[in-house]
Amino acid sequence: MRWFLVVFAIVLAGCGADAPALPDGLALQAKQLVGMPSPRPAELPEFSLYGDGTVIRPGPATGALQTAEMVHTGRERAEDFYEDAHDAGLDRDQDIPNDSVIDGYTQVFVLNSGGRRFLTRAVNPEGGLADFHATLHVDGTATPYQPAKIAAVAWAPDSSQNARPWPFAQPDVRVDAGSCVVLDAAQVSRFARDVPKGTRFRIGATSFIVVFRPLLPGESSCEDV
Repeated sequence: MRWFLVVFAIVLAGCGADAPALPDGLALQAKQLVGMPSPRPAELPEFSLYGDGTVIRPGPATGALQTAEMVHTGRERAEDFYEDAHDAGLDRDQDIPNDSVIDGYTQVFVLNSGGRRFLTRAVNPEGGLADFHATLHVDGTATPYQPAKIAAVAWAPDSSQNARPWPFAQPDVRVDAGSCVVLDAAQVSRFARDVPKGTRFRIGATSFIVVFRPLLPGESSCEDV
């Protein structure tokens, strides 16, 4: 009997039993970074899991506005995702290359565990990490996510003379995708929905395509985009 208990304890230790408690806010997030020739600047994360069991994922695009939707998956399901993330080795900072890929994508995972934030960047992940990524979806009724703030990200500058005038505060915060400004959702959401995707705006002496991206819970600035 004693040997059985020892084996059983080892099995539990390898099945996520050591994962800490779910945090109150963001627990796990996954997003893809895609470069040329088809960049997707300031794209919403594909999967954001919160400690109360809420999952936020991209919704249907409307005009130039990215939208998000929420699914309440329940705390038990959230704990399963969280334990699986630890079993997949995401409770550490790591960069995982893939020398067999030239022009691929980078899969980014964020795991908040034990009061720390861990970041994994994997180029075209394979094996167990790819298997874990494939599980990050939920069923159930989705409801629209209503943000308080929206980030406007200007990118792809050129000298087009047919651009529309930019009606809001100037994007002046540098981010990876371009230049950014955070605006009140009540001020900008209807405008962003009515503007066709890919519309160019004149900002200063240059024209830009502007992407409107809602800030998720826990996000407050352009640095979060």
